[in-house]
Amino acid sequence: MAKSNLQTRDDIEKLVRTFYSKVQIDDLLGPFFNKMIKSDEEWEKHYQLLTAFWELNLMDKKGFDGNPARAHNKVDKSFMHSITTKHFDRWLELWTLTIDNLFEGEYADKAKLRAQNMAKGMYKKILDQRPGGFILPGNPSDIKFG
Repeated sequence: MAKSNLQTRDDIEKLVRTFYSKVQIDDLLGPFFNKMIKSDEEWEKHYQLLTAFWELNLMDKKGFDGNPARAHNKVDKSFMHSITTKHFDRWLELWTLTIDNLFEGEYADKAKLRAQNMAKGMYKKILDQRPGGFILPGNPSDIKFG
């Protein structure tokens, strides 16, 4: 299958949907996402939200209305503060594989780099919000896909 340049909202939506279809069946990540997003309707909202998120982050197009740190902290709390760097490494691995299978070009490269930076920052925010007794091993700098 020939790769195309990642360059439109439709491309981003294809990336998001393809990526999350992998996440939903992943042994490590699936339980987190499938517990928090239970119905097809909720998944559809998630696809649209994340498409807008990536459109903002890659193409500076307004339209995203969300709080990623709050959402990730809620997931971490729901799972007894058990998110580790392994989860972010796997997320990055699936994200990068999905991009590499579908797209190439400047925005594809930017999406991979932004995801690496976001993963580190998000894990740090999760750690900062945990009660002192729930700090698990794993430092944001340990996230190391690549």
